[in-house]
Amino acid sequence: MRSALALSSLLCLAACGGAEPAPGGARTTVVSLRKIDCEECGAELVADLRERPGVYSAAFDRRRAELAVTASPSFDVTGTVKQLAAGEGFEAVLGGGKGEYLGWATYPEGADARTIADGGADIPDLGAQVVRGKVTVIDFAASWCMPCRKLDAHMAKVLDVRQDVAYRKLDIVDWETPLARRYLKQVSKLPYVIVYDTSGAQVDAIAGLAIDKLDAAIERAARR
Repeated sequence: MRSALALSSLLCLAACGGAEPAPGGARTTVVSLRKIDCEECGAELVADLRERPGVYSAAFDRRRAELAVTASPSFDVTGTVKQLAAGEGFEAVLGGGKGEYLGWATYPEGADARTIADGGADIPDLGAQVVRGKVTVIDFAASWCMPCRKLDAHMAKVLDVRQDVAYRKLDIVDWETPLARRYLKQVSKLPYVIVYDTSGAQVDAIAGLAIDKLDAAIERAARR
């Protein structure tokens, strides 16, 4: 149903498909990833680890940004993951609960931009977030979503040249959070952006990364 499901299936196959049963001496090591910017980072590590002798299973938790690897005691999980992570430009730390994605783009000083929902928390009245007198861009995103990061970086550029735009970000965290269940039941992919004109009327809703379409919607909203 969603494009995210395809990657989830890949992760499952990498973690489970064809894996030999782990012997009694196998152990599971959890390694947190830091400074990553997309779930594909974890998926690539899972695929690499799964091919290595001595590794029985590997899985990536995109919400927590951490790997769980079941391997032979002779296989250096932590050292291997650290080496792989360094090659991709991010960090690996032994233990769970330490994973962290990169932050969002830095917006120009004075820009009307802020995150209004974090951790997938529900926002019962989205209309209350629309800024009258400005074009409002409401952005449903997730820190593990690379297209979301590209849109965010683009909006930083828009805000640098336009003072008539207000940007409001909502981090859904995952598809099953209260925020996602309320607003994204019929949405197939992220980012999901809604553009409102200066009177608060909706101009367009865009699923997926479509910079040209977003720019055109902002222009139409500004002319109304």
